[in-house]
Amino acid sequence: MKGNFFKSIRRYRTWLVIWIVFMLLFSTMLIINGGFMGTLDVYAILTHNFALDTAILFLLIPLTCIVAFFIGGYLFTPLILLIHKKIIGRRLIYGLREMQRPRKFKGAFLNSLFPALLAFNIAILFSDQIFLQEFLFLDSFAVAGDAILQILTLVFLFPIASGIGIAVFSATYFLLDSGIEYTNKKRKKVQRGSFPPEIRSVGGYYLSYLKGYAGISVVISLAKLMISYFSAIGVGDTNVAIYIINLIVWPFIPFTITLFMIPVNIIQDLSYERRKKFTLKWAEKLGIRGHLDDPLGTHDKND
Repeated sequence: MKGNFFKSIRRYRTWLVIWIVFMLLFSTMLIINGGFMGTLDVYAILTHNFALDTAILFLLIPLTCIVAFFIGGYLFTPLILLIHKKIIGRRLIYGLREMQRPRKFKGAFLNSLFPALLAFNIAILFSDQIFLQEFLFLDSFAVAGDAILQILTLVFLFPIASGIGIAVFSATYFLLDSGIEYTNKKRKKVQRGSFPPEIRSVGGYYLSYLKGYAGISVVISLAKLMISYFSAIGVGDTNVAIYIINLIVWPFIPFTITLFMIPVNIIQDLSYERRKKFTLKWAEKLGIRGHLDDPLGTHDKND
């Protein structure tokens, strides 16, 4: 038991060190900011100490993401596999590729980046809602400029939006690790020769769309946020320097959220075999079993 524990530590030590250093730096920054800002009352809930509230909200990100990873994976994996098999893949042939957990633990940052981009986009979409701001902020703070209120609403939404981002992507990772794949060789347009035969993984099919949406939408949403924030410079009594600092910092926030999500990737790797077994059980129920036989149809052409 002890040997397995130390073996796990060695497998993840690089990213554990990176995450711990990041958390120490982030905590130091919050302490310094708290010293400058004092006990500023912003949110109508939590502790009424803005520095402490910010710390709580950001530290909730890895916790909500871990919970959301399992909830999203176990709920959405059967659903999207069913949709692919019964609706998208009515004339597709499915099979299984034998998958093994990677020998080395890599790609933790990139695996978290697109869920973080999606989370950031979701938070931006809801950050300017008046009803939400009326619920979140003290009446004494609600007189702050719209741009300030939107930024602080974003901060509050990050744990929830991050959980949603991870939950949406989790099913794709369940499917990728299971090795479920399909070929289009029996479709009429392929047999006519007007479309090339191909083989794809079901998880990769969904992942490509999710990455495309997360990448493009966050650029548009962030641009809109920065434009509205830039237009607010000089409005009201807020120090112009605060606006400028935020304009510089906020484009990098998705990468900060990505680093907070690193523990999810470690949990994902640790639960590899259990998740794979769960997904393959549902594949069996849908009649997906065995390897694909001649997935590109090359043998058929030679006959």
